Parts: sequence; structure tokens; C-alpha cells
Amino acid sequence: MHSGPQREIIGEREILRESHDPETIRYRDSEINTLTTLLSPTLGGGITETALIHGPPGSGKTCTTTAVLEEIETQHSVPTATVNCWKDHTPSRALYTIVESLVGDTAYDREQTPESVLLDAVEDAITEPTILFLDEADKLVEDDILRDLYEIDDVRLLFAANNRHQVVGDLEHRVYSRIGTAQDIEFEKYHDYQLVQILEDRMVAAKVNPEIVPDEAVEGIADAAGRDARKAIATLRNALDIVLIDDAECVTDPIIERARQKAEVDIARLRISSLTDQQTAVLKVLADIEPATSGTIYDEYERRINDPSVSRTVRGWLSTKFPQYNLVTILEDEHPQEYELTKAAREIVE
Repeated sequence: MHSGPQREIIGEREILRESHDPETIRYRDSEINTLTTLLSPTLGGGITETALIHGPPGSGKTCTTTAVLEEIETQHSVPTATVNCWKDHTPSRALYTIVESLVGDTAYDREQTPESVLLDAVEDAITEPTILFLDEADKLVEDDILRDLYEIDDVRLLFAANNRHQVVGDLEHRVYSRIGTAQDIEFEKYHDYQLVQILEDRMVAAKVNPEIVPDEAVEGIADAAGRDARKAIATLRNALDIVLIDDAECVTDPIIERARQKAEVDIARLRISSLTDQQTAVLKVLADIEPATSGTIYDEYERRINDPSVSRTVRGWLSTKFPQYNLVTILEDEHPQEYELTKAAREIVE
């Protein structure tokens, strides 16, 4: 048996959280240079008016952008505010977060204060060029807020999303004419060898006992993650938990598979917890009637909900947003096309 205080597996578990910002960002030098040029007040003619970061989940968009913004704010005293639009998906919640970031404590209420009041508060708080970073910008339920923010003097808008089209493709013409020509910064998926280095960095920082995760296990975790850094880190963390609970010698292939499945459920739970009530309702409908076509899903959703979103919006969730976040699988061989929940999403929704 290996259990007991003598056996050290990991020193600082929090470093293996996907939300932890690493000290060194690997394999994103080009993206860092581009962002720095676009956001610096002294390079490229000043801070760009709008820029759009896009790439698949787990490609380092958020941690890279956060690091650049911290450097810009520190070196050039440029005010910045970040909104996670998964969490703050309504205009009022997004505006509240911006106000809170720029001025600190406020007497406003995140849920009850009218959107117009919060917009005025944002405008009052911005007295110099200020970068507003809307992460997961395609999760905003209304795009008018983008136009409203852009029209404030000195606002510089920075968006991040999985797909460029999801942010600008469906914008109303009056909004698109303002922000549809944003500068592009594309993030590609990591390669397996890059994920290995990222995992090794985390292991060193977290003081993981290297005997517990041999080289072949690190490579196995990277391969199981499907080029997604977030999933790779979550799989590593869960693998170490399994080793500790099972009192195993080290991370093995069967442990990696169990850890991968647990990581997918963890990530799905986090994503589902941040969905709107409307989006969650669609997933619950799908859990009850899957597999089903978009039309069948919408008919049942419309029957259950008092104020349903339009059919086009729901189809967009089913065909693009939900699959990208590993919540829904598209059965493309079926005609007409059908949808079903992923195993990880089903475990949570049901």
C-alpha cells in the first residue's frame, strides 16, 4: 500500500485548474506579438478600435489575451475590463461587470439596475482609451450592446469566440457596419507535442511527483485531449485524483481513460451552469426526446416555454454552439439531420 502522509503526489493542486494563468505561455509568440501591437497605445498607430480573437476551445485564447492585457495595463496604464459572456450573457450583467471592473464597488445591482443606467455608468467611467475584453462574445443574448459600447468615446473593443462568424455573421447591418471589420487574430489547435510541454510546465509548477506521471502517461493524456489544452489539464488533474483514491502506483492508460471521461463531465458541468435558462431548456428537451431533428426539438421546446426564442436561434445553438462545447452531437448520417446529447452532457442534464 502507498497511502499515508509519506507519499507525496502533488504540492499545489490549484495550479492544475484550467482557470489558473500560467507564468509561461507556450507556442503563442505570434499571437502575443499581434495582440501587443494591436492593443499597445505606442505601437501600430495606437490601440485598434476593434479586434476579434477566434479559435477552437482549449487553444489558449483567454489565458494569452489576459496576459497581454495585464502587460498593457501595467506598462502603459491603459484601463481594461474583462467580461466572461458565458457567465454575464445579458446586456445588464455585462455592463455591470464593466462598471465594477473600472470603478470598483458600486451601489448598482447586477440583476435589477436598468440597462440604460448601467450604460451611462460605463460611459461616465471611461475618460481615456479603455480596452473592453468580451470573452466568449458569441454567448451574448443581444448584440445591440456591442453597438452601444462601440459608440462610447475612447472604448476599444476586443472580442473572443470559437468562430468569427458567430460574433459578426448574424449582426444587424447597423451593428455590423460598426464592428464587422474587426482585426482578426486566429488561434489554431495545439499539437500533441505542444500539449506535452504545457502539461509538463503545469506539473513542475504544481510540484507533481514525476514518478506518478511517467513520460508515456503525459503523452497519453495529451493524445486523449484531442488537441484541447483545457481538457488535457483537466484530465491530468483527474488522473492524479484517481491515483490517490485508488492508491495506484502511477498513471496508466486505464486511469487516463477514466480521467478523460471525468474531465469531459467536469467541463460540461461548468459550461451548462453558465447557459441561459432558454439554452438549458433546449438541452432538457433533447434529453427527453433524443435523437431528434431541430424541428421536433423546437416544437417541444416551444410547447414548454412561455417566451421561447425564435426557431433560427435555437437551430444555431444546436448546430454550432452546443457541439463546439461538447454538449450535443450531430448525427449527420440521418436525413433529416438529428441531434443528441453527448455522454457528458447527458450525465448532467438527466
